[in-house]
Formats: sequence, C-alpha cells, structure tokens
Amino acid sequence: MRVVIADLLAYSDAFVAAFRARMPDVDFAVWPELRRGSDYELLVAWLLPADFQSAPPSLRAIFCFGSGTDGLLGDPRIPGHIPVVRLRDEGQADQLLDYALYAAFARLNDDFAARRDQAAAHWRCAARPNLSRASLSIAVLGLGPLGAHVAQGLAAAGFPVRAWSRSPRDLPGVRCLHGPAGLGDCVDGADLLINLLPSRPETRDILTTSLFYRLAPGACLVNLGRGDHLDEDALREALRSGRLGGAFLDVFRSEPLPATHWFWRHERVRLTPHRAGLPTPRGAAASVAAVVDALKAGQALPGLVRGGSAEKYA
Repeated sequence: MRVVIADLLAYSDAFVAAFRARMPDVDFAVWPELRRGSDYELLVAWLLPADFQSAPPSLRAIFCFGSGTDGLLGDPRIPGHIPVVRLRDEGQADQLLDYALYAAFARLNDDFAARRDQAAAHWRCAARPNLSRASLSIAVLGLGPLGAHVAQGLAAAGFPVRAWSRSPRDLPGVRCLHGPAGLGDCVDGADLLINLLPSRPETRDILTTSLFYRLAPGACLVNLGRGDHLDEDALREALRSGRLGGAFLDVFRSEPLPATHWFWRHERVRLTPHRAGLPTPRGAAASVAAVVDALKAGQALPGLVRGGSAEKYA
C-alpha cells in the first residue's frame, strides 16, 4: 500500500520516522516529491495541496491530519464517494484539555485582574474569598471526540461542567444538553465558555452578543473551534462593557493573524497561534496505521466522517 503525506506539519522528520516505524511495510511518499500521475491508496492531509487537481482512481480514503475536517469536506476536488476519516490522537486531545484547564484556572484566580494590578504596581487586597473549583461553572460547546475529552477532563478536575451538542450524548460526570433549546440552558450563568464546535453554516458567528449575555457577568470565552465561530465585533463590545472578563483565542478568521488586528494589543485577550492541540508523531502514526489496517482488511474505517456509514459527531 502507498500512503502520500501532504501536510506541512507531517513533513517533519519526527512524523515521517514515526509513520515508517509504525508501518514498515507501507510505501510512504511526501507530496512535494510525488510525481504527477502517481498512484496511491491513502492521502494524509488537513487541507488538499494547492496543486492537487484530481484524485487517482487508486485513492481509497483521505485521512484528515488535524482536529477539524471541514476544510476537506467542503473541497469540491474530493469525490463524494471517497471516505474521509479523522485523526484520533490522545496526545492532541490531552493538549486541548491542558489549554482548557489553563483557562479554567486563570478564570478561577482572576488572572486578568491580577495582571492589570501587576502592570500598575497596585497592591490590591482580595475583595472576596478565593473561589473553589466547585464554584466555577463551565460550559463546553461541541461533543465530538475532542470536546468530549475536554469536558470529561474538566469534570474529573472538579469543575461543574455542562456540555452541548446537536444530538443527544451521555458522558459520565457531565450534564449534557442538545438541540436548539439546549444551547441556552448550557451557557446560562456559566463562568467559562469553551468552544470546540466544528465549522458549519449554522455555527458561524455562534459566539455573539446573544450568547455572551447569557453567561455570568465577567465570564471568560475560550475559542478552540474555528475562527468563523466568533463575532469579533460582539467580543470587542462585550470586553469593553465588562460583560466578558476576558478571552482565550487560539483560532482566527484570518491566519496568520494580521499584525494590525486589535486582538494583539487588548489587555484582556490571550492569544496563541493555532497551536492549542497539535497532532503528535506517536498518536498520528497509530491513527494512520489503524486506517491502513482497516483498508487492507476491507473493514470499517475508524474515525469515519464521510463515506459509507459515517459516524455522526456533534
């Protein structure tokens, strides 16, 4: 079997070495070195290369090398009958949980106010007792594999967690809500809102004024989903008015984020360059190997998103 790697991150020596060590009998090729017209059975990519023209008849599946498949599912160059499968990487999921925990503890300890006081050399005694984990309400939007991992990890750390998905879900330790009616109930009074939704027409600009005003005053937003989920003007106004106490942003409508964007300079915005959850060599290799094994055996593909009997993810 031949597998073509067509992702900038996966071009690294660490990923290529992990793939070859995990699958020594597989012929791996890197996209820039692939000769036009070559046959291959599996393509590994987060987005199709710009010079990708059409899939060879030999192509049996596309492996999404990232946390969201929307860039592939919306690409007209992929025939509808070609299965698209998602990365299942525990290391990546743990990174996203770590980021969510970082934001939760920052909110718990009023980090934005502490940094302002430090910058002003202002010694301000606490106006209230320190909060406990059990007193901080967290809402998670999106219960796909990554969202579910984050929600359960936060609950295991002692935070009360509500989570929302399009369809019903059941997770131990997490109050799960679903559907249009459940969205408001999920976010009502939450101190921290964490977004891990996929990008779809119905989720664009979902993080907007009407949602912010259902949160607890001074709540913080964490966007780990997609940049198009966030109404940036609504965020700026919510921060100005104090309705939101801060925002942790890892994804943006335009990436790289332009140097002139107001996010860079706002004292209550913490931003990271889309690196909250990166694939790991070991996890990615195991996930690709599972798909390769299934293709060889003619079995159902793990992590199937589209093609055949696709799993339904929130």
